[in-house]
Amino acid sequence: MSRSVPRSRPDLRTTIGRTSLLLLVFLLLTPAVRTTAQLDPGGVFAVHRARLVTAPGRVVERGTIVVRGGLIEAVGRDVQPPADAVVIDGEGLTVYPGFIDAFSQVGLVLPPVREREPAPNIAEHTADAWFDPAAEGLTAYRRQGFTTALVARNDGVFSGQAVVMNLAGEDTRAMTVRSRVVQVLTYSGQRDYPSTLMAVVAYQRQTLIDTQYQQMLLERYARRPQGMERPPHDAALEALIPAASGQAPFLVDVHTENDIKRLRALGEEFGIRYWITGAQEGHRVVDLLKSMGVPVIVSLDLPTPERVTGYWFDRAYRNLDEEQTKELDDRDNAAIRGNAATLVKAGLTVALCTSGMSSPDRFLANLRLVVAAGLSPQDALKALTVTPATLFGLADRLGTLEVGKIADLTVASGDLFTSDEAFVTHLFVDGRMESFEQPRPRGAFGSGGGRAAGTVAGTWALSLSLQGEAEAVTLTLTQEGTAVRGEILSPMGPVAVSGTFEEGRLVVSGQVPDAGTLSFSATVDGDNLSGTIALGPMEGIEVTGRKRPSTRSLEEGGSRHDR
Repeated sequence: MSRSVPRSRPDLRTTIGRTSLLLLVFLLLTPAVRTTAQLDPGGVFAVHRARLVTAPGRVVERGTIVVRGGLIEAVGRDVQPPADAVVIDGEGLTVYPGFIDAFSQVGLVLPPVREREPAPNIAEHTADAWFDPAAEGLTAYRRQGFTTALVARNDGVFSGQAVVMNLAGEDTRAMTVRSRVVQVLTYSGQRDYPSTLMAVVAYQRQTLIDTQYQQMLLERYARRPQGMERPPHDAALEALIPAASGQAPFLVDVHTENDIKRLRALGEEFGIRYWITGAQEGHRVVDLLKSMGVPVIVSLDLPTPERVTGYWFDRAYRNLDEEQTKELDDRDNAAIRGNAATLVKAGLTVALCTSGMSSPDRFLANLRLVVAAGLSPQDALKALTVTPATLFGLADRLGTLEVGKIADLTVASGDLFTSDEAFVTHLFVDGRMESFEQPRPRGAFGSGGGRAAGTVAGTWALSLSLQGEAEAVTLTLTQEGTAVRGEILSPMGPVAVSGTFEEGRLVVSGQVPDAGTLSFSATVDGDNLSGTIALGPMEGIEVTGRKRPSTRSLEEGGSRHDR
């Protein structure tokens, strides 16, 4: 196990004059000019004395994990937090590898269906073309523990190429973990042709025939172009060639028993390879899936019994009383919730996803139902970490807590897999921390309409003081739960910061290029705060501040002189 050894930091205040030191502080606060978008590597954090689930079945009961520059720097029982780390007390917390949503439409921003261009074959496009880092709903996924997702459209027949995205950041390129992972194939009818299921099946077959013909023409022309008419370029068909020729798999979105049977017939006819996603009725065709020998990404969009094949047949013309109906519903619910467990026990490779869920807010609740129905917590964790990471060719970067891997961590209070009281407290995505408070019932804050207790959002006028010299800066913050983000703005430029505000204590940090980590901690009392800033080797820069009234509060309450 690796050990991080604390290093003492010099107090430069004793060696540098007052004016020159203060000037140095603000020069260091000035970010270097960047000509291209870059991923902020995040700060230095240590979750100390926590339960570390480094991989399914591997647990360090009381250990420490250190994150630096977006990567895991150290993890183990004997690791100590570095001197420059923001330390999170891990008592009562469990740290998991970041959860991976194995098929999702999270972050995709598309026009309304009626205004959308027909998309029967958009195979040449990758999903990141529609991904928006500021899309509504990303925070809700992170609250469920998801750091990463395989993102793709599922509204076309050939729906384009899926990408693996980390779910926090400001730049799509920086959030992309891997592009062009797999081609997506669905049974989605279109507004125009193909609109019916029969037409979709015919379109699938014709497109695969056309793709194989296009491949034959291109290969023939490549071997001997002289004397042969050049084949016309078709970006959509040519993007399908690797999957249509069996060199790469399709990811096929199927939900019902009959769709799975249709897929098997298509695969046998064209010799294609595929993974399955959706599969809510996989428990009805277990032997068939075993014979297909393909990975299955199970959606935790749990259908009600009446949506499952065979529901009406079981109940038709039987004059069932209420007790008999409930008995059948209980049987069907048990099969629906036990779907993932059934497939795992059959020896299939299983991952989990949110695709089809109207909201991710039910994911953890549904996960607990699935675990209660027979999926072991260890297998559930594997289906959310190691299996999708391996499937997507990212096992060397994601899926376990190991030194050098991407710092994607899910930190929880309680057992996320078995306890309804458990919740995600912190999330690290590419080493950047986000904090969450325990979910509250609706109306928990009352209906007074006032600002919730414990908010630090707004604009703060700060004064930095060192050896009698002072300088004014501005701190702006936004807050969601206990998580805060914002920037410190000096006369020389801005520094982005993020962190937490809990029980009157504000802790934020940010990266200053060529200078290191800036850490700011303060005690907040109403509209006043006091604390210190540390930057690289310099520490002990005293800070005081006062919150500026918002324009709205001034308009409602009069001018300063009126008070």
